[in-house]
Amino acid sequence: MWEKIKKILGYTWASPVTAVGLAYAGTCQLAGWYKWRGVRQDGLVWQVTDSSPNWLLYLWKTWAGHAVGNVVVLNCDPDTKLTFLEHELVHVRQCMRLGVFHPIVYGISMLAIWIACESSSPYWTVPFEVDARRTVGQVVDVEGLAAIAAKKLKSSKVDLNKN
Repeated sequence: MWEKIKKILGYTWASPVTAVGLAYAGTCQLAGWYKWRGVRQDGLVWQVTDSSPNWLLYLWKTWAGHAVGNVVVLNCDPDTKLTFLEHELVHVRQCMRLGVFHPIVYGISMLAIWIACESSSPYWTVPFEVDARRTVGQVVDVEGLAAIAAKKLKSSKVDLNKN
């Protein structure tokens, strides 16, 4: 019973963000750019189609998907690329917890990382993305720490063989 109440409250709390996602995905579907794929867990899922304009396909070249409230848009088949769908469903659950504050806190987190951490990529290090990657078993390599450490080690000319 409590789980059902929490779910209803989550849908309600996320509904303003989901409304924006529905307007966006619905418009793209009417244009023939997105295809409705159905409900998966708490997500309303669309898939980018090949009939999308070149500028949109270009933008999607580096994205596997994104979530806006309970709306999920994927650049792949949600039935065969389950990891990408699961990753976006983590964002759906995050929004169901934070409601309208989710995009605000996400944006502020990225801005803070961009301003304060010069050598970090805000997207790869923002806690919401790290959480989603960890949850679905994706690699979590915040800014390629091994590569950065190797560069620093080379540039410092430290001799590790000295005692």
